[in-house]
Amino acid sequence: MIEFGVATAYGTMKRVLMHRPGEELQKVTDDTLEEFHFQRPVKKEKFLADYNGMLELFQSHGVETVLLTDVLKSDDDAMSYIRHRPNMTYTRDLASVFNSGAVLMGPHLKGRWGDQWIVGRALERLGVPILGSIDQPGFLEGGGVTLIGDDIAAASLCDRANEAGTRALRELIMGKDVKYFLEVPLPHGNVHIDGLFMVLDEKLCVIYEPMFDVFPCRLYEDGNSSFRNVMFRELLDERGFDCIATNHQEREMGLLNIVVTKRSERAIGFAGAARIGEEMAKYGIGLESFSADEMWQGNGGAHCMTCPFLLG
Repeated sequence: MIEFGVATAYGTMKRVLMHRPGEELQKVTDDTLEEFHFQRPVKKEKFLADYNGMLELFQSHGVETVLLTDVLKSDDDAMSYIRHRPNMTYTRDLASVFNSGAVLMGPHLKGRWGDQWIVGRALERLGVPILGSIDQPGFLEGGGVTLIGDDIAAASLCDRANEAGTRALRELIMGKDVKYFLEVPLPHGNVHIDGLFMVLDEKLCVIYEPMFDVFPCRLYEDGNSSFRNVMFRELLDERGFDCIATNHQEREMGLLNIVVTKRSERAIGFAGAARIGEEMAKYGIGLESFSADEMWQGNGGAHCMTCPFLLG
């Protein structure tokens, strides 16, 4: 029985690695906000209430939610480490799973250095092979990586990633898991591509367009030593994508943070994403939402908090 494999960003989610935070949230103080990238210290019980609502919603969609601490409960070193790492709940940033295995990411913030190795321990226990890792001086986080169709991996050059990081990922997966690799430079101030762009179906995405009008991207093809310069929207047009455009306010509120749970049918996102949900409904995809006012103080949502490792 196949227990892992991710070929697209829009398949039916079968198994996902998540972490329900605990006492580590108390490590976020006024003095450590920058280290851990929170907007303010959070109210633990309210944060957990938001998280539980999200978790239950995934489970109601038939997703097997595998919790990090359940997998590692017999690993005393890992459990002790987690109690000091409030960003561990953002599991997507720490690993990207493909059909052949997982690549451990290289977090940029010092407050996250080493977190990827804990997620790597869990994935190995779950039977997911580790293909390699993004090591310094390379930086790349999973929120900066996505799949476009089933043959392009896209990785953004942003505030949390550099060319050494994107190159390392390209060398690990191109020709094995994907035919093409798209390097997407983003203007200063953008943390990850998933705050600006999300694939919802084979030919459907949600996008904040202005950030992709600035720099050309580099499209690499397996077997070709060179690359092609292409604007991001031009590539989407070549691929026949329909794009749901979002506005500045929706981007600032994190409303592009959407996770597909059942291909072409269901997805999960923030409660404030009603307009985006109405646009998705025109394509037959229902967006179910959860309250996340406190959760958003950690600058992440459902997409950030899920590391899918089996999609159907």
